[in-house]
Amino acid sequence: MRTFKLSSLLLLICLAATALVVNAQDPPPETPTPGGARPGAGGPPSSDPQPYDKVITKDAKTKKGIFAVHQVKDKYYYEIPKSEFGKEYLWVAQIAKTTLGAGYGGQALGNRVVRWELIDNKVHLRNRNYSVIADPKTPISEAVQAANNDSILMTFSVAAWGPNNDTAVIDVTRLFSTDVFEFSARQRLNATALDSSRSFIERVTPYPTNIEAESSMTYTRIAPPAGMPGGGSSQSSGMNPGSATVVLHYSMVKLPENPMMPRLFDERVGYFSQTQIDYGRDEQKAPETTYIRRWRLEKKDPSAELSEPVKPIVYYIDSATPTKWVPFMIKGVEKWQKAFEAAGFKNAIIAKRAPTKKEDPDFAAEDARYSVIRWLPSTIENASGPHVADPRTGEILESDIQFYHNIMNLQRSWYFLQVGPLDKRVQQLPMPDDLMGVLLEYVVAHEVGHTLGFQHNMKASSMYPQEKVRDREWVHKMGHTPSLMDYSRFNYVAATRGQYPRRRPRPRYWAV
Repeated sequence: MRTFKLSSLLLLICLAATALVVNAQDPPPETPTPGGARPGAGGPPSSDPQPYDKVITKDAKTKKGIFAVHQVKDKYYYEIPKSEFGKEYLWVAQIAKTTLGAGYGGQALGNRVVRWELIDNKVHLRNRNYSVIADPKTPISEAVQAANNDSILMTFSVAAWGPNNDTAVIDVTRLFSTDVFEFSARQRLNATALDSSRSFIERVTPYPTNIEAESSMTYTRIAPPAGMPGGGSSQSSGMNPGSATVVLHYSMVKLPENPMMPRLFDERVGYFSQTQIDYGRDEQKAPETTYIRRWRLEKKDPSAELSEPVKPIVYYIDSATPTKWVPFMIKGVEKWQKAFEAAGFKNAIIAKRAPTKKEDPDFAAEDARYSVIRWLPSTIENASGPHVADPRTGEILESDIQFYHNIMNLQRSWYFLQVGPLDKRVQQLPMPDDLMGVLLEYVVAHEVGHTLGFQHNMKASSMYPQEKVRDREWVHKMGHTPSLMDYSRFNYVAATRGQYPRRRPRPRYWAV
């Protein structure tokens, strides 16, 4: 009995000692501070607002615009007027510059409708979703709102109130110095992590209706072993093992407070479109409403049959474009003018050379106020014409056409194969610049069509009978293809007689 008691006592001592060791190694977790800055907390450390001059010191560099932007050493502050809280903005993120093998300047990272929300001493940046809607006057709108709550992208503490207590000052440094999930370049590059020690904000510049920011961000990537997905080659990821420094451009543009009247989609006309589920409509189902995407053109003189628009559609030709091709690219853009004239608009669409840094130091091709045709150093034999639209109405706000350098090789190959035996100009390479320029002009016109909201029209090139495309007067008047939005090739049927236009597609008059 004494032996059993002694053994039991020794066992209890051992268990107690073990518990002490475990407690020493694993202290109880700390209770997180609400709004604290620990990873995953989603907010900055809680603190009371400070006096204005303690935050925005005499050394601050201030720029005025839709918000005042203050730079104090390596920190950036927004001074947001209380009148701007609740207003909606379009936040657009793009890659401006890249390391070789990590994409190209002008590539989009995404866009979202956001709004600033002020609650006590906190400012929330919320993401608004317009894919599901209901009239606020209908009972079901409460349920729609409950199922479609605006998510919080980032939270900021009010660092100070403005001198007249009508503005809130927040530190937005994190907004441009961290990898924001919704616009993650790390995911696009298939990178492992952002190295903050090699990343910094280059500039934050306010304008009357928008704010533009650029950050130099360095990402690291560890290549997977050969045989694993993405292993043994950097082509699948777009980025070589090691580090990549990219410049990210952020545009935050105020959306029109008077939204454009949307236009309903008709499947007989090939527009790009966007769809909303409208639970507020009195139907025995959840009806979808689909709007086309189009530019907002309004006549200066509504009574005139032909009037210039209040705001024309302007495309800037990237300053990196080889000089000899610029006139052809301008012609490609303005090929659409006749179609808009038929709709009652004069000079509705124009092209300009982008200003140099000396001419306009504030001009940036990534600025969401500008539509730019970007010339990209790539072996890709293609071009593309994306656009950014207001999700509320379908209004196209801007576009950035991506023109890859090797599109010239594709055009040369097509022309040589289709009409080479008939055109001596292409029987010796390189082909003349005036011929290549005309080929590029068509590509520009086609991609501009996409940025105007038009989808492909692959039926167009089969619409005209053979005798018509061999009729010189018909081709001169009607073109050999009724739509620029087809993949229209060369009129080698007519070219058998050696005197007709090789390619003469028409803009989409009826759709415009």
